[in-house]
Amino acid sequence: MFDDILVVVALPDELHDDLKKIPNLLLTGVGKVNATYQLTRKITELKQQGTPPKYVINIGSAGSKKFPRHSLVACHRFIQRDMDCTAIGYDVCATPSDVFPTILEHKKYIDDLPNGVCGSGDSFVTNQSVADMVDVVEMEAYALARVCAMEKIDFISVKYITDGLDDSGGTDWDDTVNTAAIALYDYLIKLVKTLK
Repeated sequence: MFDDILVVVALPDELHDDLKKIPNLLLTGVGKVNATYQLTRKITELKQQGTPPKYVINIGSAGSKKFPRHSLVACHRFIQRDMDCTAIGYDVCATPSDVFPTILEHKKYIDDLPNGVCGSGDSFVTNQSVADMVDVVEMEAYALARVCAMEKIDFISVKYITDGLDDSGGTDWDDTVNTAAIALYDYLIKLVKTLK
């Protein structure tokens, strides 16, 4: 079922037990650097084995002011929300001298979920100004999407909204991550069937 699909998750807490058994599973750890390194390494390894993935599917938790807690959101557009070179004349989130646009876009595969722009950065957000820039906030998807764009691999991302980007965000995440793992697993199985 997962032959040409690599499933990428940041933390074991976000992972349903049944998903831990699949061969093409990658746990990256938290943050853009970990995500970039781990995914690049795994794709290189799979290419050397002659089995590069056709799809990389990222599932995980996220915060949002736009979407309600306990909802699933599909993302195919991504920004690096903590890139700020405005002091030297660049737009917020734009990387200087980059060949990629500020909003990195992948093909849209999911139509049965609401869709949002995902902002990734190396901070846990409880700040309204950051929340206003994007629809979904998390810490790895932009990096994963960027690696896939560079490697010409289709990237799909589904997020479970655990918190509302407020002062209770950390507690909300702790309280709902198990529910997130179940909902993400159920949706992933459905999604993979549509890709076959």
